[in-house]
Amino acid sequence: MFSGNWLCDQSDSNSNSNSNSNIFIEEQQQNKKTRLDNSMKRDNSSSTHTHVHHHHIHHHLVLDDQTPSNSNTNSNSNTNSNTNTNTNTNTNTNTNINTNSNLNTIPNNKKRKHCETINVKTTNCSNDGDYQLVQNEVLYSMTNSYEVLEYLGRGTFGQVVKCWKKGTNEVVAIKILKNHPSYARQGQIEVSILSRLGQENADQYNLVRAYEVFTHKNHTCLVFEMLEQNLYDYLKQQKFAPLPLKSIRPIIQQVCVALSKLKELSLIHADTKPENIMLLDPRRQPFKVKLIDFGSASPVEKAIQSTYLQSRYYRAIEILLGLPFNESIDMWSLGCVMAELFLGWPLYPGSSEYDQIRYISQTQGLPNQNILEQGQKTSRFFHFINYQWKLKTPEQYERETGIKSKEARKFIFKNIDDIQHIHLKQDLQSNQLQAEKLDRLFFVDLLKK
Repeated sequence: MFSGNWLCDQSDSNSNSNSNSNIFIEEQQQNKKTRLDNSMKRDNSSSTHTHVHHHHIHHHLVLDDQTPSNSNTNSNSNTNSNTNTNTNTNTNTNTNINTNSNLNTIPNNKKRKHCETINVKTTNCSNDGDYQLVQNEVLYSMTNSYEVLEYLGRGTFGQVVKCWKKGTNEVVAIKILKNHPSYARQGQIEVSILSRLGQENADQYNLVRAYEVFTHKNHTCLVFEMLEQNLYDYLKQQKFAPLPLKSIRPIIQQVCVALSKLKELSLIHADTKPENIMLLDPRRQPFKVKLIDFGSASPVEKAIQSTYLQSRYYRAIEILLGLPFNESIDMWSLGCVMAELFLGWPLYPGSSEYDQIRYISQTQGLPNQNILEQGQKTSRFFHFINYQWKLKTPEQYERETGIKSKEARKFIFKNIDDIQHIHLKQDLQSNQLQAEKLDRLFFVDLLKK
């Protein structure tokens, strides 16, 4: 999909251009909702597939005591993790996933300063098994010890902390999983996938590097390279200003390399979104990115219909309707990310799955009737009238479900082609304007594939 001219063209194309008044674009009332306010409501549903996911990707439990054959192992190969996630033992066990890569480092003269000035939130252990972090706590694997420097965030499956690898200048990110049985099982699955990616030289394909996994006080801990900032936080820092095509192009190209590798391995990432695209070093390597978070990943052959996957804004129609799906759902998500970078706002910021389908249908038309016929969730959003599926009106959907439809879009398009006319300025020279229009045309053509 992403091998076309637009991604291959590395020329610096100006993002300034002229506006086209013939398109239908309805911009919502200015300042009705700021993106910053909306960011507080961003859907985190991709991390809420607790019980569904361990059905969805249970095949990876073959990781126990089985060794992968080589780096070209196909999706049916068994992988080795040797990770003890037994919550009935306090013994720390660990597995090296990838030990040949360089970690981020602290300069020698600043090592202790980092440790002395840390800012960690002490967290309380929740009923569902979250680990209780303590400031300056040290996490122990069989071979290494990690001092907690900073609390980075929490998700459904656990917490992420920034740590100093003691005795070195190295800084890492450690994901501490909850010790609830369902999360422990999910952790085994993620470890299996990371182990496999490590054998495939994940770093060469813009996939996050994982170094080791160990058990600390009955919690599975995954050690990753410390990456600087996720793409969503970067956009927020820039006040959600649209990115020029010359910046969007390398980001999408790199994520395509990552997704292409996953496809080669018959894996679905299932949670591609700005929060899971990390900038390595925004200052020294602008827009050098890696794809992270394999907690939702699964092999294509184990994909289960009606599984609750993907954050809502980036959720593919197959997931919304309960259709069979494959790795193409990742490409859908990436297309949504492309549009968001260009617009400075999500293309489909639905507050519910109904709104998500309504937005998609308004710009791309209704899915084919035979597709709707196959969807296990079609009747939630469509009525079958006169031998034809028709989208319920917002009023009908609210009467049936009690869920009120909301309008969260900044731009309302009649079709995807209209996107190319957004943010065009009028102060370009003729040749620059034509070059920009051509670049945008290729961009939108890629977006529609």
